[in-house]
Amino acid sequence: MNVLRSMGKPLALTVGLMAAGAAAGRPEDPEYYRSLRQAPYAPPAAAFGPAWAIAKLGWSVATIRAARSVEGPDRKRLLALAAVDAAVYVSFSYAYFRRRSPVLAAAWTATDAVVTAASLPLLARHDKAAAAALLPQAAWLSLATPVSVYQAQANPDPIFGDRLVTR
Repeated sequence: MNVLRSMGKPLALTVGLMAAGAAAGRPEDPEYYRSLRQAPYAPPAAAFGPAWAIAKLGWSVATIRAARSVEGPDRKRLLALAAVDAAVYVSFSYAYFRRRSPVLAAAWTATDAVVTAASLPLLARHDKAAAAALLPQAAWLSLATPVSVYQAQANPDPIFGDRLVTR
């Protein structure tokens, strides 16, 4: 029961973040993703929803713990990184599904990977449990980033055209 009570705020934050992302970029064409050339190592499309839910739940735990337990300049840094992470996550669906831009999607994913990588050592210095909670997002982004870069190089982009396509 204590675990359920302690997960209430992270669950609420995760649901709110995911709902905001869905509202910002609900796909107008559900076939769009399937029409893109994918990396041979890309996970199935059905894996993305659960993987992001787990990653964002861990991010929520890490963010809430950092807000409560970290003091001084590192607290400000961590909360700024969390704000960038949230903005990237919420706007990703708009860039990818509404604007149909694999290049922007790759840039957003790489940005999220860098923000997550910058957050981990700061969290570990102050709260190892918070750092551990962020590991699923780091792991997912270590796969999602090369998948998105491959996709950006393998597909034309309505904003950037064909000039970045290499495959």
